[in-house]
Amino acid sequence: MHSQRGLSLISTLIVGVVLMSLLILAFKLVPVYSEYFGVKKAFAGVTTALDPSLPPATFRNEFWKYAYANDITSVDKDSILVTKEGGRVILETSYRREVPLFGNAGLYFDFHVVSE
Repeated sequence: MHSQRGLSLISTLIVGVVLMSLLILAFKLVPVYSEYFGVKKAFAGVTTALDPSLPPATFRNEFWKYAYANDITSVDKDSILVTKEGGRVILETSYRREVPLFGNAGLYFDFHVVSE
């Protein structure tokens, strides 16, 4: 007689639950990192599109336009620090993104973005 190989029904259900949990977690994490890379892209677009001699409010307003078009909601234009170094503008911000998982459990991401 040959011994049976493979997954039993219970093992298949456990593997399915684990895979579904990981998939749900991935679906909750993708928008967080998508927004982070959107902020980086917006900072890069603003710093290359505008003249460095313009006032900081202009850079903040231009970022707001990028943010509105790309659905960036975690960063407020007033939280952006605009500094000028060596003839170029550097935009900087820090923000926290909270992702509820279930009940009172959640994930918290602290991002610090600086234009390059």
